[in-house]
Amino acid sequence: MSTLTKDTLEILKFNRKNSFIFGFVFRMVTTTLYLFALDKGLLFALHMAGYSYLTGANIGDFLLRPWTLLTMAVLIFMGILILVLETGCYLTLYQGSFYTRKLKPMEILTGGFLKLWDEVRKKNWRLGLFVLANYALANLYIIYRGFAHIRPLNYVMSELLSQLWGKACLLIIVLLILALVIPGLYTFHACMVEQKNFRDGYLRSWWLLRHRIVKVTVLLTVYYVAFVLLLKLVYFFCVLVAAVGVTLFTDNRLALALLPAACGKIEFVLLFLSSILLAMGSYGALSVQYFRFSSKSMSKGGYAEPSGTGPVSGRIVGASIAVAAAFSLFTLFNVAYNGSAITEGILNTIQITAHRGSSKEAPENTMAAIKQAVEDLADYVEIDVQETRDGVVVLGHDTTLKRVAGINRTIGSYSFEELKQLDVGTWFSSGFQGERIPSLEEVMEYCKGKININIEIKNAGSDSALPEKVAMLIDKYQMNEQCVVTSTRFSYLTRIKKVNGKIRTGYIISAAYGNYYSSDDIDFISVRSSFVSEKLVEAAHLKGKAVHAWTVNSKSEMERMKMLSVDNIITDYPVLTREIVYREEATENLLEYLRLVIK
Repeated sequence: MSTLTKDTLEILKFNRKNSFIFGFVFRMVTTTLYLFALDKGLLFALHMAGYSYLTGANIGDFLLRPWTLLTMAVLIFMGILILVLETGCYLTLYQGSFYTRKLKPMEILTGGFLKLWDEVRKKNWRLGLFVLANYALANLYIIYRGFAHIRPLNYVMSELLSQLWGKACLLIIVLLILALVIPGLYTFHACMVEQKNFRDGYLRSWWLLRHRIVKVTVLLTVYYVAFVLLLKLVYFFCVLVAAVGVTLFTDNRLALALLPAACGKIEFVLLFLSSILLAMGSYGALSVQYFRFSSKSMSKGGYAEPSGTGPVSGRIVGASIAVAAAFSLFTLFNVAYNGSAITEGILNTIQITAHRGSSKEAPENTMAAIKQAVEDLADYVEIDVQETRDGVVVLGHDTTLKRVAGINRTIGSYSFEELKQLDVGTWFSSGFQGERIPSLEEVMEYCKGKININIEIKNAGSDSALPEKVAMLIDKYQMNEQCVVTSTRFSYLTRIKKVNGKIRTGYIISAAYGNYYSSDDIDFISVRSSFVSEKLVEAAHLKGKAVHAWTVNSKSEMERMKMLSVDNIITDYPVLTREIVYREEATENLLEYLRLVIK
């Protein structure tokens, strides 16, 4: 066992620089491209199923829809191709190491493409399924932690693990995968190096393992447990560093809200890097075992040395990678700047909306309140919009300006130039003297790429063109994924959908009566928190609609909304809400301890 471990470390060290560069770039490009496909596929499947959101209540029905099954099949096929390509690349890398050749990243990639093409040409489709099963087993812990951040999978997983039968089913599935994968650990090498078909490759693997299966299983288990423990240790160290940074350099008001958010991002980065290192390490260990165990029946010269490529194939591969890399960079920028269904609708458990901006810290519906909402880590900023006399869409909640400007006149009676002369900050505090009413365009320019916007259209009558103007501004700034539109007037939402069906709309209701969430013209309901109940949330989720609760300002009500699993909490206290929703006793205790030590 010690000899195999030593040889594994040697083969990993031999070409570690090029192998890590390749692994990192490969995963960055393929993960970005796959998430792009997943995002578009999810939106398509939801649309075909008639749902706006994927929830724990509707996921069962959603997964059984024909278009969902077809979309899933296409995405799984794409994923298998990527995994087989990566497998071929790592086998090329370690095959080169066997011949003491240090392959460059492009040579590794080209060899992987050739191996993938060979398997496609041989119609070795069972190898693809086997690769998928092997990756699922090898990345079991990473998959488990990843599911914890994805809704509604986190809900489904927690429900399964809370039941004895659920635990038993998962255990049986894992044991079946183990029974399938372990005897065929060297099938990839037999198929891609020795050019065997899947059946012969699997039998070849079993023959090599027949007297060593216990030894190899124990060895790989020790490797895996050590890797997971090391990952946990690194995670704890990173959290400790983050906690020290939060304690020293962050306002205490934000500390408890900031640390859980930082911990989530730290874990995401570590899981991504760990998946790369795990693939490198597992294929390195398996390659050492394969070449050592098969050397008794095959001389070193019996293996085909990883071949180079001709100028034509090299150019094709290089051009393909350049296009893929450029597209992935564009996609990353697009997600960061414009948002996506994956990042906004799935990776967040409960989202937090700052009501009229952070309106307890700055005057409502002003740029100061919106900027404060960004600083307070809100996911959305809720604003109210009206129309000036000359047709400019501006922010404002009340019918008149008496409360915020001391003038008993409506916004609609002013032109935008006249409105900009009014002071709407002094009423809140002298520190905000001179704060002006911003236009919706100014808000969009600032918020794009920083924070999502919940645009509430105030009732301006049936003759108003306000809904169409809001929809056109969202389209102008390409903020379909960053904006939702709400209103107490249902006809406005219908008109928004007619202009742009991709804009998500929410119906604001004070009382929860009727089957209002069944309409195709709304994607979520925005309801007074006192009327939110478990039955209402379940009914809305069953229809694929989200639930936004307003205006949640007390700790007890925040806790209740969290318990009911609403999708969005609208509050005047976004920092406090984040503390309550994402509270972790361990992080609170850590922060308190560090504060005592540092002081």
